[in-house]
Amino acid sequence: MLLLHPRIYLDATGACTDALLIRDGRVVAIGKEAKAAVGDSSAVGEPVHKPQGACLFPALGEAHIHLWGLGLRGGSVDLRGMDVDVIIEALKDAQPQTDGWIFGTNWDEHNFSAHRDLSRESLDELFPDNPLCLRRVDGHAFWVNTAALERCQFHENYQPGEGGLAEVDAQGQLTGKLIDLAMEPVIDALPQPGMEEDREVFLETCHTLRDQGIAFCSLAFCPVDRLDMLKELSADKKIPLHVDVLVDGVDPDLDEVLSRGPFHGENLRIGGVKFFADGAMGSAGAHLLSPYRTGGRGMRIHPEGFLARRIPELMQKGWQVAVHAIGDAAAREVLDAFENVPSDLRKKLRPRLEHAQIVDPVDSPRFDELHIIASIQPIHLRSDAPWAARRLHPDQLQNLFPWRSLLPATLCAGSDYPIDDLNPWHGISTAMTRRGSDGVAFRPEDALNLSEILAAYTTGAAFAAHCEDDFGTLHPGARAEFSVLPVDLFEATAEEIWEIEVKSRASPTGPHRS
Repeated sequence: MLLLHPRIYLDATGACTDALLIRDGRVVAIGKEAKAAVGDSSAVGEPVHKPQGACLFPALGEAHIHLWGLGLRGGSVDLRGMDVDVIIEALKDAQPQTDGWIFGTNWDEHNFSAHRDLSRESLDELFPDNPLCLRRVDGHAFWVNTAALERCQFHENYQPGEGGLAEVDAQGQLTGKLIDLAMEPVIDALPQPGMEEDREVFLETCHTLRDQGIAFCSLAFCPVDRLDMLKELSADKKIPLHVDVLVDGVDPDLDEVLSRGPFHGENLRIGGVKFFADGAMGSAGAHLLSPYRTGGRGMRIHPEGFLARRIPELMQKGWQVAVHAIGDAAAREVLDAFENVPSDLRKKLRPRLEHAQIVDPVDSPRFDELHIIASIQPIHLRSDAPWAARRLHPDQLQNLFPWRSLLPATLCAGSDYPIDDLNPWHGISTAMTRRGSDGVAFRPEDALNLSEILAAYTTGAAFAAHCEDDFGTLHPGARAEFSVLPVDLFEATAEEIWEIEVKSRASPTGPHRS
């Protein structure tokens, strides 16, 4: 078909045309060439389509998302934004799930009143017999009751050491708060969702992305036992957007996957491996070069030297590697490990550092020098900035969300859903204003301009997912994936961008309403 509109933006630079010729789901010509190629459309049967809206823009990408898992488990109690008393009230009506477990998610102690906290005793009063597991908003901590500790035989199955922390009170008794690897015994004891449930959640989340005008994504973590499910969905052509998969780097069955090599299917690529270098800032598990205000420097997840050895091994076998690193010490360790990989291999495989949330200024230029992609989640600033000063010292705050200092390295952007707001326009607006949920701008000098953040959600996200030939632009050769927007992006304010709702979208089979 011939697509006509006075404002068709071709990419994040604002390059514009008024016509696209689309055949077999791809752009084959633009502007005068597109119109000339069609000629008399009525004679050749080539339909003309004139979308209604302020502009057309390439469909966005989502560079870091979880499409199923604990945070999306059905039947759980959502505790987002709640104080302690409200959490207790919300849990009173909770109903046990499989094997008697009660599950909640999204608590955040930064919403608790001063000198208030959850406690194992308060949870025991609510549920003396049913095991209870409450997942922190960032997924890096649990709060559990005594029944849960007993169900997972915590004292027998947890070995204290680097990578995890089981918090204790002044008397040396467990508070019920478990951070990072200390969560493992509980995770192993939780009833696991079935394959069909994960399949349904996966497809539902994919369609939700589509409704946001997102055409491709990076699945930020996938266990080996779910890869066949994804391959089956791909073979049946049921995946409604392109999914790039990062496989759990410590899965006990990983060697079998590695032996088969990367996989490419219909709307599916399995070519990356994911590690965690540290935890999260909110739970004080992010690994820092200097101590938190509250003491401690967080923790590394793997023994020292593990990533420096394992990353080059995997990349030599042809696998892209992505590593979660939130703290500045973790970021430095990951950059050091990537530096052990030959430069030509880094350029080819495009290693990713996920989050890049706190980066020492000495290390910022290394992203570009080493060809490391910085995978950022701008919406996290909105969530974290209002309380960051309670966790970090002033000099550490200067290095928090250092987006501008990471340039000219490639940035790719996402939301970390379901940990944070999925709406990509909220992330784009936040990157431009750096305003927290309290309305206060946090170090606005490190904001990104419109073209820079749009690139992170289009060409940057596509490059990170090895699908830049298909997505990120509307230049000839690209897949005809676009959104019709109610405002002209390049004339809109950040506040207007926040309010964007996608009116329609297009896929390789043509435009359809969302």
